[in-house]
Amino acid sequence: MAPRGNVEFVLLRLAYVPYIHPLYPRITYQIRKHPPTGSIVQVRDWFEHVMMRERSNLPPDANVRYAEWRILTGDVNLFNVQGCRFDKIMLVLGEENISWVFYHNMPMHRRVEGCACFPVSYCGCCLNNQYLDIMDKIKQTVSRRKIR
Repeated sequence: MAPRGNVEFVLLRLAYVPYIHPLYPRITYQIRKHPPTGSIVQVRDWFEHVMMRERSNLPPDANVRYAEWRILTGDVNLFNVQGCRFDKIMLVLGEENISWVFYHNMPMHRRVEGCACFPVSYCGCCLNNQYLDIMDKIKQTVSRRKIR
C-alpha cells in the first residue's frame, strides 16, 4: 500500500425515530478531527476495537479525520434483524471492511455485530444517496445462515 498522509473514516449512525416519515429522513453531515467516542457510550468498546484494527493498517504519522453521517429515520425495516428490532445502527466504512453494530439505547440489551468486505463503492460526501444499498447488503449478510 502506498504511503498516505491523510485518511478519512466514514461513520454512519442511524437512529429509529417513529414520528419521522420513512421516505424523508433527517440527515446531518459533520467532519471531525477526533473520534466521536463521547457520544456513542453504548458501543464505545466496539468502536474502539474496530478503529484499532483499522488504524493498524495505517502509517503511524497519518492524519485521520472522521466524516460522520447521522440519519434519523422512521423506516422500521432497516432496524429489524434476526427477528429483533433495534433502535440504532452504527457503521464504520473503513479502508477494506465495513463494520456494523445494531444496538438498543440501553447497554444491557442484545446487539448484533459484524464486519465484511463488500463490493460496494461509496462516496463519503454523498452517502445520503447510497446508505440504503449498503444497508441492504449488510442485512443480506446478517440474515444468511452460517454453515459449519
